Amino acid sequence: MFDAQSDFICVAHRVASGHKPGNTIAAIKKALELGAKAIEIDIHKIGDELLVTHDTLICDPLQGTIDITKCSMERTRAIDVGKGLTIPTLEEVLNVVNASVYVNLELKGKGTARPVCDLISRYIEEKDWPEDHFALSSFDIRELEIARSVRPDITLGLLIDRKDIDFVQLTARVRARSIGASLGITGPELIRAAHANDLKVFVFTVNGIANIKQLKSMGADGVFTDFPEQCI
Repeated sequence: MFDAQSDFICVAHRVASGHKPGNTIAAIKKALELGAKAIEIDIHKIGDELLVTHDTLICDPLQGTIDITKCSMERTRAIDVGKGLTIPTLEEVLNVVNASVYVNLELKGKGTARPVCDLISRYIEEKDWPEDHFALSSFDIRELEIARSVRPDITLGLLIDRKDIDFVQLTARVRARSIGASLGITGPELIRAAHANDLKVFVFTVNGIANIKQLKSMGADGVFTDFPEQCI
């Protein structure tokens, strides 16, 4: 995923989501407070905005389930996603991060790759972010293809959660540098196959020090974890 010079990378999954509602500004601040070196957030494009949210169906404690694809931006931005917190924009998140950590942007929704790449370009060119501080990941190979065409040198990672996926062929197609594999399908054989094809392996979602140590001993290159302090 990242070109950081580290033997093992712990990525704060939805930014310290074990402590604060995931993908919120509060979760980002918590991850930074805990000393995370890398964070992961989920991106959807709603209207003209890039929003940091895992889902487009949001359960507000007072209003019930809300489909943000059918809401005004004003209403969407007022939804309580937990503990009174709201959905931030990608720009708001990046401004809080301020290039202090590596950022993995998961392209969750359709049509996210191009505007995300355009925003990354602006932060690199206008705000002096190092390009290697950004990585894009997705289950959607088409979004990764678009990202590769827009930013030829961006770091890409293919996400997989099934053993029958030909990740070697798909990663070669978009020149991805890593796979993000679900914990349930990850074992020594998958890690060896990935490494044999010069791919790093990051495992999601891994909580508990014992589980993290076991994956590290298998040769995994890193984990996505809700509790980044467990492996710092």
